[in-house]
Amino acid sequence: MNDTILFLETVFKNDDKIWIDEHDKPGIPGRNILTRAEWVERFENGGKTFPHIICNPLSGLPAPKKTGDGVTYRGDNNVTQFRHCVVEFDNLTREEQIRFWSAIKLPIVCLIDTGGKSIHAWLDVKKLTKVETAEQWQTEIEERLYNRLLIPMGVDAACKNPARLSRLPGHYRQEKESWQRLLWLSPTGRAICQ
Repeated sequence: MNDTILFLETVFKNDDKIWIDEHDKPGIPGRNILTRAEWVERFENGGKTFPHIICNPLSGLPAPKKTGDGVTYRGDNNVTQFRHCVVEFDNLTREEQIRFWSAIKLPIVCLIDTGGKSIHAWLDVKKLTKVETAEQWQTEIEERLYNRLLIPMGVDAACKNPARLSRLPGHYRQEKESWQRLLWLSPTGRAICQ
């Protein structure tokens, strides 16, 4: 639980609305979309953790789904601030991933041990480029960062959307019998190796 609270208090602002739950659960304001302050209070009072978190703050309001079929509370169109992007590898061993993140000069906010085969890295978008709109995200993050740099290095191409799910540190994965935990946390988003 300490990893969860430390992570939330370091990476998000007190009034940020954050989705935390199982990967297949819809966003429901007041249930799984709460402010950081509400999540911290819940966890401090013994509330159950969940395996997933969306990497950017949400509006808490309905927005059109990408498919155009209805609305959602936890999609890319619900993101209010483009602060983080999630990066992960599917084709490297854990040791290779650790070596990669130790050597690359990117603004790493945190490294999360998923309790499985991979490590999720959150990058500080504002230290990479200016992104205030979905169009800027597509140009600067999806096309330039992922398509031109990260994907050719073997990064999972599915990770480039702003409402990307990541593993929540401090959650115990029953099916893997292991903890999701913080490996690295930097409030300033500076690179590990400078």
